[in-house]
Amino acid sequence: MPGMSPIPSSPSSTSTVPTHAPTHAPADDGLADAQRSGTLTALPLSRLLCGRETSEYHPTDVWATLVNPQSYAGRELRDTCDAANPGGPLFLEMVTLLTTNERERTVDRLADAGIFVAPARRQHGRHEDTLFLQTDEGLTLWLQYAALPGASQNVFDSSDVYGESTTVEQSRIDAVLRILVACGRDASDAAPFSDAVPPLNPLSHLASQVAPQWLPRLLALGVDPNQVNNRGTPLVVAAMRAEAIRLRLAGRDPLAVHASLCHLGRLLKRHGADLQRSSRVGAPPVAILTFHGHCGAAEALLSIGADPNTPDQNGHTLMHHLAHNTREIDTAEKRATAHLAHYLLIVATRYGGDLDRTNSAGQSARSFVPRPLSLDPHMSRQFVDSVRETAMQRIRVML
Repeated sequence: MPGMSPIPSSPSSTSTVPTHAPTHAPADDGLADAQRSGTLTALPLSRLLCGRETSEYHPTDVWATLVNPQSYAGRELRDTCDAANPGGPLFLEMVTLLTTNERERTVDRLADAGIFVAPARRQHGRHEDTLFLQTDEGLTLWLQYAALPGASQNVFDSSDVYGESTTVEQSRIDAVLRILVACGRDASDAAPFSDAVPPLNPLSHLASQVAPQWLPRLLALGVDPNQVNNRGTPLVVAAMRAEAIRLRLAGRDPLAVHASLCHLGRLLKRHGADLQRSSRVGAPPVAILTFHGHCGAAEALLSIGADPNTPDQNGHTLMHHLAHNTREIDTAEKRATAHLAHYLLIVATRYGGDLDRTNSAGQSARSFVPRPLSLDPHMSRQFVDSVRETAMQRIRVML
């Protein structure tokens, strides 16, 4: 019976089995194996890997547990792998990686297992983050946040934009971000073993919208400061717009150049963001922010160095884009846009904007402006107040 010794405990025992011949020992080993196997099948993946790392569990036991469809860790791993790579090799590749000593996991092995969802990160990722990706912790975080394209959108769920996160929570988010950037999930929505696919809402854009306190860290980790989303909107526009909305929701003046807007713009510029990078529709960031009602954010970019005279492929400058929109007034929406464009056109002249520079067709920005509109740099209080009201209405509509 379990719990009873198969060997007599005293010499006076009537057993005929010699005390020096423990014939039941193999049965004991089998019982221990069964008990260990039963224990392992109930463990979650993280606990199983922790036991492997500390040599509490033998690699062969870990392997058997992971491939066992009845084990908790095996189901956990298989469910994630099947969702990310249906019918593909990801599950067995992950079993192999997770039962291989961390020191023996090479970049090539990670690449063969489909870990790098943006293949360029295999050669061009940060060395220390690639090493982290090779650890049990790194691979576990990869399974949780990077294996499925949409899982990375949950990384900031417990992050408080306005409050203080716990040290543990900050460490967790930082670790996840390192893994996401190391494997390329910030740059691709592709499934493992697939060609890279541009993300719908890049990680940097997501951070700027819901967790702006993490945007500096992402930029430091090497995310593209000029990355566009699925609508062709560059990060400069997405981040500045998100900050402008937060300011407006806090009751701030949409025409004011708030310090936080300048700080954000400088951060992006310092990491290589192009302040003139056009969106998919061809308009530069200053113009897009203006048309959305965020005139203060637009002026903030001008104040930190956005050039109003940089031409696009057709020779159009910011001044051309703004001036052209002052003449489109056949609908209420266009009249509102024209009013905002008129205001920013005057503001841009204060930052060196040239109304007389011509485009490839020989047209100047000044030639687009309807004659009744004044371009006097000294704007009346009534005009500014009307622009402010228009900006607030536009922001409300676009929220």
